[in-house]
Amino acid sequence: MCAFVILFGVAKLAELLDWSRLHRDVAAMLGHGSGAATGLLIAGKAAELLLTVLAVLSLIRRDDTLLRVVLAGWTADLALLSIVAAVYGDLGRLVEHGLSFAVFAGLLVATRVRGRRTGTEPVPDVSPHPVRVMAPHGTRADLPVPSPDVTRQDLPVRRPEVTRQDLPVRSPDLTRHDLPVRGPGTAPPEDQD
Repeated sequence: MCAFVILFGVAKLAELLDWSRLHRDVAAMLGHGSGAATGLLIAGKAAELLLTVLAVLSLIRRDDTLLRVVLAGWTADLALLSIVAAVYGDLGRLVEHGLSFAVFAGLLVATRVRGRRTGTEPVPDVSPHPVRVMAPHGTRADLPVPSPDVTRQDLPVRRPEVTRQDLPVRSPDLTRHDLPVRGPGTAPPEDQD
């Protein structure tokens, strides 16, 4: 499959050999000046070169993920070219780019399905590392059966901290209840100045 993508990319880049025709067609279809057509062609061919180089890297490294990235890039490129051809009413290019888009979209789905069947699809790591509990918090070790997955029950138990609302309330002025109790018939000493 990589070889097909590489050959497709080389064929698209080979269009540069007939630059004057390609430039004239783009300028006529878009109706813009020569400078805009040149800029769009350079940007498009640079993207196609990048996708072709990534396809070669995918073949060298035997990397299915990189191949899917390349296929997604070609699919997006061909979808954009199909839309431009449809907007400007170029039926021949619409059919060409539309069919190419369908082929690359199918290849993208096929690589995804093949990756899942053969097990080369990267599996996300769903088991997080165990939680390390540091003092002064305890854990919920009193549960009957520990679960292999870390859950909220495995996390440290937070002890409630004393807040201002938990402190006793003290009245700022003294009342009769705050004075010491004296024996019967004794009066508090008077101040003598």
